[in-house]
Amino acid sequence: MTQSHAFTRDLFGIAFQYAGTGKALVSPDGNWLEVNDAFCHLLGHSREELPGLTLQDITRPEDPALFDRLRNGELPSCQIERRHTRKDGSTVSLLLSIATAGIADARGETRCLIVEMLDVSQLRQRESDHDLFFHLSPDLIAISNEDGYFVEVCHAWTTTLGWSKEELTSRPFIEFVHPEDRELTLAESRALYSGLPTKGFRNRYLHRDGSYRWLEWSMPTLAGGRSFSIARDITHEYHAAQLQQLQEEKIRILIDNGSDAFIGMNQAGFITEWNRQAENILGWSAAEALGKPMAELIAPERYRSRHTEGIAAFLRTGQANMVNKRVELPVQTKAGKEVLVEMTVGAIKHADQYYFATFMRDISHRKAMEQQLHYQATRDFLTGLPNRYEFMARLERAIRRDTRARKDHVAALLFIDLDGFKQINDALGHDAGDTVLKTFGANLSRLMRNEIDTAARLAGDEFVILLEEVTLDRAKQVAQEVLTAGSEGLKPVSGGYGLGATVGIAVHQREEGAVELLSRADAAMYVAKQAGKNRVALHLNNEWTILSPTRREH
Repeated sequence: MTQSHAFTRDLFGIAFQYAGTGKALVSPDGNWLEVNDAFCHLLGHSREELPGLTLQDITRPEDPALFDRLRNGELPSCQIERRHTRKDGSTVSLLLSIATAGIADARGETRCLIVEMLDVSQLRQRESDHDLFFHLSPDLIAISNEDGYFVEVCHAWTTTLGWSKEELTSRPFIEFVHPEDRELTLAESRALYSGLPTKGFRNRYLHRDGSYRWLEWSMPTLAGGRSFSIARDITHEYHAAQLQQLQEEKIRILIDNGSDAFIGMNQAGFITEWNRQAENILGWSAAEALGKPMAELIAPERYRSRHTEGIAAFLRTGQANMVNKRVELPVQTKAGKEVLVEMTVGAIKHADQYYFATFMRDISHRKAMEQQLHYQATRDFLTGLPNRYEFMARLERAIRRDTRARKDHVAALLFIDLDGFKQINDALGHDAGDTVLKTFGANLSRLMRNEIDTAARLAGDEFVILLEEVTLDRAKQVAQEVLTAGSEGLKPVSGGYGLGATVGIAVHQREEGAVELLSRADAAMYVAKQAGKNRVALHLNNEWTILSPTRREH
């Protein structure tokens, strides 16, 4: 074998072993020829335990002759998805791609199986979540194709119209539309397929009992030749509007049964309308609220002057920042608590007097959920530190700020790798390793200046620290503190094993991007590793500086 071939073989070997997906070679008789670390991790078994677990045990194929067909070349490849229970009792959804290949050796060519394995648990969970939200919707959600058929409908269709999913998807949807509405419906459909979104279109759909329901539609433009639509049953509202149009009782019914709080106010600022949702959100009954100044009742004190000035400006000019716009503002409840609401204000002029109608919805819970989801998406689940995604975003912003920083201050990036961590995992188990990572993350957090510096976990036992507007001496000092945090700071959780930290420092250079800066800090860390670990390495002015731990006075 030539040196080039050997080098290529070594490269393939490295790619095989360190691939992020599970990979394995299986002999014709079912023995494991080679597996990579990701394969063992996904299965939850060590390499030593694999001989007791066959490929058939993992895949459990429905066709008993599947592997024979693969080995003899009748079937070139296949895919199998299975739920697999690991040794620790956890389960994972695995997608296995199996193919045959010939391997040449001294005895000739032998056919073996190439197995690639992916963890699709999160994908299946997202699909399950999508289906759950889709079918829990009280609105009528549907997907239709260019042929005029529903491809998918949610459970609300059956609840509202009585038809089963199979009945709704087996016939052109136009057959369910009232004959008098079909021409308008087809015209709306043509407009949709020409690129115009639909919003507020109304037609009548046939109920299974022979009656019709009024539906109101919202449909964006097409995606992939399919239409995604949301319809709402507006039968009651439609008939109420037809029978009681312009009547006060109709307005009262709609307001009192709406999902939003409704508050009416005259131009003097006094409350004239107060529905049940306003009572639920704000705490005051209609009897308590009617006739009171709106600003004093529900506006937090810091907003009251703005409220009064806004009304005065509108009465002078006919324009205001909040009228006919959707805004988010805090309001004050009877209990003195502030609640964040989404508010829309409309103004109607009758004779020479303005009447203001305010609709508001409590969005405090939604905002809290958004903040929670954002936190979960940007935080490392184990340490609570920012994750790689969040850190790279902060690093980009820091680089932009660094161009405006003082000349004697820099943005410095510390790339940190724990020394001896693998020994903890191997000897004491992953729970002990997790404790080390969490403790080290907490140690790093204590070194940070609030709202200025950032400590994050990239992956495994790799951490980073971003220091903004610091001197080089301060960056070195923090690096020394990191060394201490990785050695002395981890002694209580080290189980008697020696732990430490190796740090690479990179100082941001002009015109340098986040990826390049991170790469330089990573390279500096490896230089420190080669220098003996538990060191700090810094490359500056074309010279490497290696710093050993500073002795601490006791």
